Amino acid sequence: MAALGPSDRTRFVLTGPTGWIGRALLELMHRPGDADGLAEGDEIFLFGSRAGVVRLVDGRELPVRPLADIAPDDVAGAHVIHLAYLTKDKVAGLGEDAFRRGNSAIDAALFAAISDAAPASLFVASSGAAQLAESGRDAHPYGLAKLEQEGRFLEWAREAAVPTLCGRIFNIAGPHINKLDAYAVSNFALQALNEGRIVVTADVPVFRSFLHVEDLCRIVLRAARRRIGADRPLDLCGSQLLEMQDIAELVAQEVGGAISIERPALDYSRCSAYLGAAQDSWVIAARLGLRTTDIRNQVRDTVNWIRS
Repeated sequence: MAALGPSDRTRFVLTGPTGWIGRALLELMHRPGDADGLAEGDEIFLFGSRAGVVRLVDGRELPVRPLADIAPDDVAGAHVIHLAYLTKDKVAGLGEDAFRRGNSAIDAALFAAISDAAPASLFVASSGAAQLAESGRDAHPYGLAKLEQEGRFLEWAREAAVPTLCGRIFNIAGPHINKLDAYAVSNFALQALNEGRIVVTADVPVFRSFLHVEDLCRIVLRAARRRIGADRPLDLCGSQLLEMQDIAELVAQEVGGAISIERPALDYSRCSAYLGAAQDSWVIAARLGLRTTDIRNQVRDTVNWIRS
């Protein structure tokens, strides 16, 4: 067999490799025999807030370089997956001005590199919070910053003619989940496993839908390899509408045993809904030959990850 030349290799660049999605993506890409994993000769380069390593479940360590050092040679002809960003919870601790400066610096480092050497494709991880900001339903600094980020990268993509996806990620589930108290499925699972009960504190109907984190990763990787872009942000979300009671019941069933569910009386005069346009996700998944994971298996994978 002939040796692989530089043109035969696919290169990926990942910013923000230590978060939930980054870790799930790396595990998938390094899973032996997976159709969406790295092929022989493929390479991936990681950039984070500082130099370090990411340790995979099997013990392998992948080097991480500082994002401030990213250069045109790193991104030229590569599939760039941009996950790095200060999250919503950082606003309270940093203050709005520092939060904006931090995220501006993150994006500026990547912009400087891709402006001088075009990548093969670009994925930007946006958020459902951008939809809330766009519609005027929430003026939180995080959503506003994500909305601005989408606009900057999509404008660049049009001028550079680089296939780019800005994916508005809503609710995800599955392995490698972090910040367990912050998400409904993992929060309920912790309660069920540790206390034998689930307390749902919401006193209004709360509606969500979920996309398996590995389905999200497969969408990102397949779209990159096929150089699929979009001229607007796409909603990446689940297709099944769930209320918090539904989620609690699914978690209780998965954990097993006599798990009680407690909740205050509901005020039906208002509700909370954090839902994307499911048709966006359905179309991109179908186009990429992906059948997304049903909610019961998403809950199972989340609970099993927490148990392990």
